Amino acid sequence: MKRKPVLKGAAKAVEKIMSPIDHFMHLEASSGILLLIVTVIALFLANSGFHEAYEHFIHTPIGVTFGHFELKMGLQHWVNDALMAIFFFVVGMEIKRELVKGELSTPKQAALPMFAALGGMLVPALIYVFFNFGTENISGWGIPMATDIAFAVGILSLMSKRVPFALKVFLLALAIVDDLGAVLVIAFFYTSELSTSAFAVAGASLGLIVLLMFSGIEKVIIYIILGLIFWFAVLQSGIHATIAGVILGFLVPTEPIFNKKLLPGALTPLLDDIHKKIDLAADKSEDLSSAAHHEFLQLKKFAEGAESPLDRTIHALHTWVGFVIMPLFALVNAGVHIGDFNASEFVGHPVSLGVILGLVLGKPIGVLIFSFLAVKLKISSLPQGVTWYHITCAGMLAGIGFTMAIFISNLALTDPLGGTYSKLGILAASLIASVIGLTMLAFSKAK
Repeated sequence: MKRKPVLKGAAKAVEKIMSPIDHFMHLEASSGILLLIVTVIALFLANSGFHEAYEHFIHTPIGVTFGHFELKMGLQHWVNDALMAIFFFVVGMEIKRELVKGELSTPKQAALPMFAALGGMLVPALIYVFFNFGTENISGWGIPMATDIAFAVGILSLMSKRVPFALKVFLLALAIVDDLGAVLVIAFFYTSELSTSAFAVAGASLGLIVLLMFSGIEKVIIYIILGLIFWFAVLQSGIHATIAGVILGFLVPTEPIFNKKLLPGALTPLLDDIHKKIDLAADKSEDLSSAAHHEFLQLKKFAEGAESPLDRTIHALHTWVGFVIMPLFALVNAGVHIGDFNASEFVGHPVSLGVILGLVLGKPIGVLIFSFLAVKLKISSLPQGVTWYHITCAGMLAGIGFTMAIFISNLALTDPLGGTYSKLGILAASLIASVIGLTMLAFSKAK
């Protein structure tokens, strides 16, 4: 019997599964393009004859009723509070993966992107505060802190042949730390008063999830039900519901069910059985799927068990997040109605200046200065093939602050004019940072 073709095919499948960074890069580049298209559509709808229909659409009430229980919110709130919780669930898992076994798993590896992200958050926030100090819009200081992974990595991928792969990993790690910072900002600074009863329900459901995990319970449906209860309790507690997604993401296990070192020994007899069934089915002209049904189920179980629940869940949800949730978020949030737009007022408005200069200037300056400090203090070192010019390029791309920046803008600003100018500023800054970053990358040389 010839096993080499089967084993070779299995090896290729495993290799494909075990390259999360390459897969992530490809997915983010594609979803970033879709996000841009949907953003243009939303802006068109909000500033055309379809404006009223668009507004009616994004505020369409949608409710869930179960007996005397009813939860009703507008479409925009469902996207921002429910679907974005799934987005943050994936963000939480990605942060955990990087902390446990990725680019942030050792102090030496983590130092450079962590310092870079810290500078890329502090400097933009300070620039915003400088322009808005003493005004009602000072609460928007968190807006220019955020980096949009999809757009930033998407732009970098367009110039993949001109930059070292280490720079892509650096930008990805920087953006993930940036996301963690944004999550903490939302949790601590953009949370309303707490409801103790809802908070107690959230704590109880979370504790039950942890208890079941330590008990070895693997039924996914149980965790989905408890996760929904936890999300709803957090929604009612006053803490922003998306924080529930991050917390749940951190709880997903990073270790596979089956030990990969012992897996070949367990697979050998199973493959023997499959080959026997193949030969037997061929002799009797039977359907192979029926003849070896049990063995194929076992093989599927081994394949799933060899991959960690965290990686498996990320792979399962990334496509939905990148191609459904984020475009929906852009559709219901990026449609800023400009109305009687006053260009000079927009350019000179403190919110516009704080957001645009914070993202376009603050991000690259903060990333470069804090990265330089990390290297000079010998806390970290530049990745192989990466120059200070590359770091500056990455800092500029970090100024693309679309999804998370708009999300924070919705939470931070109550002034309608400030909210409009902040979103327009985010869009303008992201476009400027994209063009400048792309132009800078065109002159770079990968080593």
